Amino acid sequence: MNRFHACATCIHYRIEKRADGLYTYCRRLGYATKPNYRFSCWTPKPNVRRLMEKEAGKDEDH
Repeated sequence: MNRFHACATCIHYRIEKRADGLYTYCRRLGYATKPNYRFSCWTPKPNVRRLMEKEAGKDEDH
């Protein structure tokens, strides 16, 4: 399991400030989500992808 895989690290995750509080949702799927939810359509943000690549490279050295 990928420790980075979560909605909050996906390029489609959005936060909207509303009168009744913060609304977190997936722009791609079109419905509310939570930062720690996981979906198979996950596409990591560029900074997350770099961290994953860095970790993968470290694992290959050992």
